[in-house]
Amino acid sequence: MEKAYKHLGFFIILMLAVVVWGFYRTYFVLFPSFKGITTAMHFHGAMLLSWFLLLIIQPFLMRYGKVQLHRNVGKLSYVIMPLLIFSIFLMSRGQYLRLASEVPHVENVAGIALSFPTIFAFAALYILALKNRGRTPYHMRYMISTALMMLAPGTGRALIIYGGFEGVSAINYALLITEIVTLALVIYDAIKKNAYRPFLNALLIFIALHLIWLGRYTSAWQAIGEKIAQWLF
Repeated sequence: MEKAYKHLGFFIILMLAVVVWGFYRTYFVLFPSFKGITTAMHFHGAMLLSWFLLLIIQPFLMRYGKVQLHRNVGKLSYVIMPLLIFSIFLMSRGQYLRLASEVPHVENVAGIALSFPTIFAFAALYILALKNRGRTPYHMRYMISTALMMLAPGTGRALIIYGGFEGVSAINYALLITEIVTLALVIYDAIKKNAYRPFLNALLIFIALHLIWLGRYTSAWQAIGEKIAQWLF
């Protein structure tokens, strides 16, 4: 493992802590009754935690030279990632159906712009990680990028609950924070002459997600979102 990423496992733990902090009052504190929490929400939470645990375990295995075990454990991703993506779909669909009678249709279609494109972003980063299994620096960074994607939901909720931010502003700031952290990693790797392209590609994906969100009321997205709702929801 690269010296600069020797403590990667602890970095992933820190990101998990941010996510748990953001969801603490709306999910974790509800234990054990979990009043108001649906099965789909539980499933989504379980898949997110499973993915984080996988990302935490893997760098420690590499750090201590357990290469074969690292590869064997990595095969769990073939199951966890598809299930995680499916859980995101269920959450997006559930929110759309739940709000159908509560908000204007245009607003509901606009909301899809935050959740549904995430499916393709996760899939893209994971496929890139798999494609670069033989190039450890690239593979590692693409896997880290999947964890970076989960910063925004946790940070956004934290800004709303603890910072008093309005929903839309919190989302924009959360997406921006993710972009800034990723940009910092790009700059760090570029300065150290490490493989910075994976983080650069991830940054472009994150910016694309942000732009889709900002364009949620445009005719282009409304047409796309309408088709998504008709065909899948």
